[in-house]
Amino acid sequence: MKRALTRLPGVCIILMAASILAFQPGGLFRFVWIKLVVVLLAVLAGLLSPVGARLPPAVKAVLAACVLWIAVAMTLSDTPLASLVGRWPRYEGLLMVVAYVASFAVGAKILGGSGGSRRRALLSLSLAAAGIALFVIAALESAGLRPLGGEADVRPGATLGNATDQGLVGVVIAGVLAAQVGLDKNWQTWFCRAGLLAGAGVAVLSGSRAAMAALLIVALFSAFAWMNARSWTSLKMAAGAALAVAGIAVAVMLVPSARDRLLSAGTVDGRWLLWDRSLGLVADHPATGVGPSGFVDALPVYLNREWARTVGDSFPADSPHNWPLQALAAGGFPLLVLVLALIAASAVAVVRRLRETEPAADRRYLAVVLVTVAAYALALLTHFTSIGTTGLVAFLCGGLVGSDGGKPARVRNRFITAFASGALRVVPRLTGVLLVLGALAVAVPAATAEWPMRAGARAAAAGNNAEAGQAFHQARQLRPWDSDTALLAAQAFAGPASAGDQDAARQAVEWGRLARERTPGSQEAGTALAVGYLYSGDVPAAKDLLDSLVAESPYSTALYVHRGVAQFGMGDSVEAITDLEHAASLDPSLDTPWRVLANIHQRLGNVQEAATASQRADSLAGK
Repeated sequence: MKRALTRLPGVCIILMAASILAFQPGGLFRFVWIKLVVVLLAVLAGLLSPVGARLPPAVKAVLAACVLWIAVAMTLSDTPLASLVGRWPRYEGLLMVVAYVASFAVGAKILGGSGGSRRRALLSLSLAAAGIALFVIAALESAGLRPLGGEADVRPGATLGNATDQGLVGVVIAGVLAAQVGLDKNWQTWFCRAGLLAGAGVAVLSGSRAAMAALLIVALFSAFAWMNARSWTSLKMAAGAALAVAGIAVAVMLVPSARDRLLSAGTVDGRWLLWDRSLGLVADHPATGVGPSGFVDALPVYLNREWARTVGDSFPADSPHNWPLQALAAGGFPLLVLVLALIAASAVAVVRRLRETEPAADRRYLAVVLVTVAAYALALLTHFTSIGTTGLVAFLCGGLVGSDGGKPARVRNRFITAFASGALRVVPRLTGVLLVLGALAVAVPAATAEWPMRAGARAAAAGNNAEAGQAFHQARQLRPWDSDTALLAAQAFAGPASAGDQDAARQAVEWGRLARERTPGSQEAGTALAVGYLYSGDVPAAKDLLDSLVAESPYSTALYVHRGVAQFGMGDSVEAITDLEHAASLDPSLDTPWRVLANIHQRLGNVQEAATASQRADSLAGK
């Protein structure tokens, strides 16, 4: 038993690295719940491991305050239950927050203190293996293949599901391996060097500007640390740094997708606009924000005409793509202050550890990993947290701040000493184990639900509504707490409904009502429900609902298109044409309003207007 316990730290490290590669074949969204399950298993192994290092008291205190305030913000949000459990696709509710915090604490125990240095070789080998596997997948995807499935016209992200997440994981792998690789020429060193190059390649192949900038920072600092350890002259170090920069630049230029994204301004204007609109949201909710996962429903009220023209409403934003704004939106200014305090307390702990660490190789390792984590944080100024990246980074952060702790005070009473070394250590560990087991009891069925969700979406698209309904009901039984199960079902049926399938329209109404009950402020749920009403024959209900949605989100192009159809269905052709022309003016690049206008003019007998609208639609669609 004792021997098995001593192997648990290694199991924890291997599972944390394996979470990078974990994905769920055949699931609707394959990259969240399965990763959470693997991370929780890693945390469980870490909690059951023999006593190791721990978080400094100051870090613990601020961390506890952060979690407490997040819980307060959840409770005070407009939809406390949805905020508590999280929203699709990242589900960053309390369960995910606890996973991040637990990864941080377990990282301190496993990788921190004097005992952590013994486990760095296993960490490096595990990350190298993950990096090489990830590079193979990313290279195949860069060549236009889809080894993991997925649409050919959608930007892939290997086993992360998102290109920037893929790139950031590559940066983290490269940084940790650059910190550890030495001059010994055994197989482990060569394997780690291959993993380092693979991690850098993964970052470049992602095409993410944020990831490439983070990679440049890590490469420059790790190269400087390596050259400084060998007492290179300033001239040699400058040449080495230039060589590192040139190597990354050449790699980027050799990858067409990376080169094109680096040299283009795509998404940049939209990002600035998103931050501007997010600031408006934060200004109206300074104390507690809108709660974790509340951003997706709260943002549409703050969108404007420029957003409709530049970004559109095809893909609703569920995050500000900036971690300070994300903290402000989730918990207001108090949460941002607490997060900054946590960063400050952690930085003090890392600096203290650097001063107390004697071996130069260990100090260099800590410094390079610290810069890697800082580069990740800088990249999050244009991105968002997710279980694919944040769990691993939290684990590494814990390893940076973890300390052995001071010498316990001598107590003469042996019963007090026995209690302090026994119950006071066992109880928190047992509580943590029970909490993780409870989290797994939620996460495993949630991951399982991704299979019937995928089956339901496919069946709905194929017109098999009965099979789709059965699959969605099965998924709802596995995730009864999830409002977005109903939302995704409603959206799956809304597509066939708009093509004239009345049975699908009735299903869209059923699932849309369920989604609106849990998240009454969801524009997505409201739109799916309105489409269901519209094509099931209840046009007045669709019109009333669309009126309220337009009043809340006056710059949503899709709402005006649907309301235009409803207006025409109620016999008000003038208002219908007005709505559709307004939709076309909001997003001049969209062909849908002109196609609907062409159909309406044709049915009204306006031959010339119908031809003009049809030609406009064809030109916008590139026909």
